Amino acid sequence: MAQLKKLYLSSDIEGLEKMSIIPDCRNKSMKILLNTARKLYMNAEEKRLDGDEEQAYIAYMKYFNMLHAIHNKPDYANHKTTVRQMLGDTASNRRIMDSLELITQSLSLRYEQLHSSAAEPIAASIVANGQEPERSTGELPTKLARLGLITCEELYRRMQEKSVLVMDCRPSADYEVSHLTYYCAFNVPEELIIPGMSAGRLQARLSSTSKAAWASRAVKDSVVLIDWNTKDSPPASNTAIATLLDILKKWDPDVTYRAPIQIVERGYEFFIMMYPTHCTNPSVQAPQQNNNDIETIDDIEYPSIHDITMKEDISAKDFKPRPDINRASKPAAMRTYDQQGPNKTNEVPTPKAIAEIMRDQAEFLQRAEQNDAQLESASKIWKRQAIKGDDLTAVENQELHFRILQLESKDLDNVIENNRLRDELNRLKEEQLTAKEMEATRNIETKIKERQRLDELHEQERLNRERQLAIAREAKKAYKSPPPSQHDLLTGEEMTPIVPDPSYEPSPVERPTFDRSMKPQSRSEERPVQRVRDFSPVAGHNVGRGLTGLKNLGNTCYMNSILQCLSNTVQLTEYCISDKYKEYISRSNSRTNGHVIEEVAALIKELWNGQYKCVASRDLRYVVGQYQQIFRGFDQQDSHEFLTILMDWLHSDLQTLRVARQRETMSASEKAWLEFTNAKESMILHLFYGQMKSTVKCVACHKESATYECFSNLSLELPPNSNVCQLSQCMDMYFSGERIHGWNCPNCKTKRGAIKKLDISKLPPVLVVHLKRFYADPSNSCAYIKKQNYLRFPLENLEMSPYIARAESRAGTPKTYQLYAVSNHYGSMEGGHYTAFCKSANYGKWFKFDDQVVTTLDASNVVSSAAYILFYTWLPPMQLTL
Repeated sequence: MAQLKKLYLSSDIEGLEKMSIIPDCRNKSMKILLNTARKLYMNAEEKRLDGDEEQAYIAYMKYFNMLHAIHNKPDYANHKTTVRQMLGDTASNRRIMDSLELITQSLSLRYEQLHSSAAEPIAASIVANGQEPERSTGELPTKLARLGLITCEELYRRMQEKSVLVMDCRPSADYEVSHLTYYCAFNVPEELIIPGMSAGRLQARLSSTSKAAWASRAVKDSVVLIDWNTKDSPPASNTAIATLLDILKKWDPDVTYRAPIQIVERGYEFFIMMYPTHCTNPSVQAPQQNNNDIETIDDIEYPSIHDITMKEDISAKDFKPRPDINRASKPAAMRTYDQQGPNKTNEVPTPKAIAEIMRDQAEFLQRAEQNDAQLESASKIWKRQAIKGDDLTAVENQELHFRILQLESKDLDNVIENNRLRDELNRLKEEQLTAKEMEATRNIETKIKERQRLDELHEQERLNRERQLAIAREAKKAYKSPPPSQHDLLTGEEMTPIVPDPSYEPSPVERPTFDRSMKPQSRSEERPVQRVRDFSPVAGHNVGRGLTGLKNLGNTCYMNSILQCLSNTVQLTEYCISDKYKEYISRSNSRTNGHVIEEVAALIKELWNGQYKCVASRDLRYVVGQYQQIFRGFDQQDSHEFLTILMDWLHSDLQTLRVARQRETMSASEKAWLEFTNAKESMILHLFYGQMKSTVKCVACHKESATYECFSNLSLELPPNSNVCQLSQCMDMYFSGERIHGWNCPNCKTKRGAIKKLDISKLPPVLVVHLKRFYADPSNSCAYIKKQNYLRFPLENLEMSPYIARAESRAGTPKTYQLYAVSNHYGSMEGGHYTAFCKSANYGKWFKFDDQVVTTLDASNVVSSAAYILFYTWLPPMQLTL
């Protein structure tokens, strides 16, 4: 959350409540009330994240007042399912209420401070200004000093500037297990801090290294205190951090501090989640007090079985395109609540609505015509090569095929956009239009039909190309080719899987004939730490760090796509470039012996070198081929399968962080996590792994039973019979309840019907979402078919609050994610191509990674029907400066 904004609307909670009154809604339609409630909730969330607690409080209160009005509507029972889909179930609203309670507590404390004598200057400023002053860089330190808190983001920034002294007042045992890697951070042990002692007495009890750091408190620009999880200022009087703050403020007369001493908001526990690579051991957790009452509440996820939204409640009609169309270049035309009355749901469309469709169509047709020209040009070259046998190299032929696949994918998106315009036009035509408006709609309709005819021709051409490619593939299978040459290995042609050339084997020993995934390597088989790798770099000029491409080594685009997405996971890249991973390699890991992380780190360093246009991943490809046979050959593979296996390998390679916890004080989810990790964790686990809670509830006695399972990515079904859908709809499907039969109820002692429901009990900092585009078609010998659904997914503010369990809703982890990478798939199972769209942390722009070619990408083109794997994160943006 952003830094808290100044209080400017009121002087107490009662004043905010007066601003939260909503008008009489009895005569408003249910549709208007639902849309208004949804907007109020989104506005409340936006204000909360922006640090404006007063506006957030008002919006939340209005939301609940609106929700109360909806429940009191006479026709509420007829719209119950719609209300649940738009505003969430009881559990979702309970979590929203928890957010409101936290804001209420914070505002109450701040208003108390406002009325105190120390806060009189602030109150005077608010009364005088009547509104929040504009924020400036120079004002920020003063504001932070007044509040007495500093955010983790601000602390990280000051650490980068080396302008802050950090005093960690956790117990010395906790500090030894995990602490900041910052050079000017030291431990003032909790057990040494005693009320009433002077700064001199405390200094005398510190270690020699800590004394030197303590002495610098007078010369640093700022001094910051940190403990496990203090989030208020002033802190509770019985805590060590409060005592230390009192000592420094009142009993340190020889030092004049350059700025007021501050406390890190939410402490070390939250800093670990935000910046895990800047902590010596990010696996630690803050000490927890045993609270049986809370555990009992957590065990009961759904007090009422009616709170669970069922899969059958989400029918195909729910997956029609929603009106919130993503217009990247301009804001959508919206009617406001005040403009709509109870009888205005069928208003006569204004010329502005028609003009907007005309503007959309003009922009769309311009893009479509450009794509048509490029597709026609590529198709002519392909036809000449296929019919006349033009002299194209294998690499050129493959690149041409990939180019056509991407253009065909854009053409498919154009079909969907044209259909959307048609549907919007049809909705307008149902209204009473003027003669001028009817003439405009006829012009729009004519262009839509012309585009449809072109789309039909393009589809015929695509099917013809598919048939010719299928014939060529069958002929290739029947032809027994001679052993490939080294040139063939680099062209990208499909061929029989073979072991790569010995010139880039890790060691000059005889190539193994066994699958090493079945036989652990011994310590004697470890490769030297320093070895020469073959990246075959191609030099470039002003390439830019992180903008290096990856050569296609023979249908390795699936691998290249995933590696570029991981390379743009900044925390992982920093971990590799800084060589921090070397401290945690597990050489005792019998699966991969640390070899995979070594090769991934070496490759990422080359990608962020900034000197090369493209490099080759031969060594990494060789290593993964040794541990998984399907990656050994030159056939196209599934990028999701590669990602899942790679995550498992990387975790195993780095699983050396020991976790010591008291099992008797653990919740059920924590015990399941500990069993999954075997008390050893890794940086990969901390970044990518979450935990799922599966709740089964008996329909007879309502007894609940819960199990927990870890995940590194979510695999979501795409809705049936829907060309266009929203990511939130796929989430709703995945996390809705389903009926199961014959469940052995532990309470009834017999088989019962039950409802199974999934919730996320632990959100990962990096959330990877896989879309299940491939399915077995029973009508075609179970051959795999690809779903070409156009999925609309947010580039910013993916809200996961509706899908989390109770315990996670109370945790301090952020619930809102930002997109930073997409792995795309073009074509079909028989012949496809992968690319990656990634947002560079260093440049703040989107780029397209198409094997060895890297180009800039407009943000409006990130969403497409080719999206296959989405990478989201709530970690703050940070540049790689190493």
